[in-house]
Amino acid sequence: MTEQLLFRNLMRITPGHLDAFCEAVGRAIAFVEEHAPQLMVQTFIDEKEMRAVSFQLYRNCDDVLRHWQISDAHINDVSAHCTVERLEVYGSPSEAVAQGIAPFITDGRGFIMPPLAGFSRF
Repeated sequence: MTEQLLFRNLMRITPGHLDAFCEAVGRAIAFVEEHAPQLMVQTFIDEKEMRAVSFQLYRNCDDVLRHWQISDAHINDVSAHCTVERLEVYGSPSEAVAQGIAPFITDGRGFIMPPLAGFSRF
């Protein structure tokens, strides 16, 4: 059985970029829904605190890598309007996925939490 991975990305929206951030997220999610392999993407926003949280559920590590490959332009578009404060990965990422998130681990903004037990219903 392939193992799912859940990403939680906490972002600080750049002052003056709220509208541009929201538009970039909308475009990115529309692209992902049509073309990328995620099982689920949900983004939440706290406009008062200028923060957003994105949850992304992947079927497996290959789907994470595929998403990064095909969605790079959209990821960069969103990133132009925010800073990642925290990147949490729940699951057991492959070496390639771990390398992709290594900068966040190294600078203390990210972590990986391995699974203990659970199931999914779809």
